[in-house]
Amino acid sequence: MKAVLTDAPFSDPGWIFERKLDGIRCMAHRDDGSVRLLSRTDRDMTGQFPELAEALEAQTCKDFVIDGEVVAFQDGITSFSRLQRRGRERVSVFLYVFDLMRHEGSDVRDLPLRERKALLRRALRFEGPLRLSTHRNEHGTELFREACRQGLEGLIAKRADSRYLSGGRSRDWLKLKCHAEQELVIGGFTAPQGSR
Repeated sequence: MKAVLTDAPFSDPGWIFERKLDGIRCMAHRDDGSVRLLSRTDRDMTGQFPELAEALEAQTCKDFVIDGEVVAFQDGITSFSRLQRRGRERVSVFLYVFDLMRHEGSDVRDLPLRERKALLRRALRFEGPLRLSTHRNEHGTELFREACRQGLEGLIAKRADSRYLSGGRSRDWLKLKCHAEQELVIGGFTAPQGSR
């Protein structure tokens, strides 16, 4: 499930608010004892982050599918550029888990988000590199302003009663970014020669 970009922070008791993390989206599947970590494009990342797979394999829950974000930190803030340096230097990573789609053989995607989050808290132990992505139930506008003041990415707002919809974007999840930036690679240019 993917969020839709919006530019208007808001507060609403029917929504929850999570910190937007700057990392790699990761789905973790466990159904036979072993764990597979998959990117948003279904690329296998298990070998890239073996410490995360090992931490998930140590869980007492033997059957789950979770959604989260693999992150690395720099100066207390998640940093995608630091995460990208992992292949060249020692970089500690963490998996921040924010949703649960399957639990002990049951597809729980139709449960309201708040119920899935409560089940997630009971299903896994969050220790070592595994972290629960916390949320707030109110003050979305204030939380967004504070995130921007702290130099964070922004917020994700989620309708509290939303189902988990696989594939595509949904207006039940909204992303509010602090900076309207785009990273680009310049492949070449031509010098101006009078009029364009």
